[in-house]
Amino acid sequence: MSGQLVSLPVRGEMMLTKKQLAAHLKRSERWVELKVRDGMPVEPATDRYGRRRYNLGLVQEWLNEGRSKPIRREDRLAALEARVTELAAQVERLQRTG
Repeated sequence: MSGQLVSLPVRGEMMLTKKQLAAHLKRSERWVELKVRDGMPVEPATDRYGRRRYNLGLVQEWLNEGRSKPIRREDRLAALEARVTELAAQVERLQRTG
C-alpha cells in the first residue's frame, strides 16, 4: 500500500500523509518538510504520534500560486501571532456564550 493515494473522509477532500504527498508530487519527504517550513498548508497533528495530513487541494493551490518561495521567519511569526490572537478571541466568545 506504500505510495498509494487514499482518500480519507475529511470534509470530502483528499487528505494525504507526508509519504503519499511526496510520492504524488514526485519529491522527497524532506522536500515536503521544507515546504511546510516555507508556509505550505498542513493540517494539525491528528494522532498521538504527531503525524499530520496534507489537503491535496490546498497544497496544489499553494504551489500553483507560486507561494512555494521561502517566507521570512518574521513573516511566519507574524502570521502565527495573528492566528493565536484570532483563536483567543474565538475562545473568549465561546466562553461568554457557554
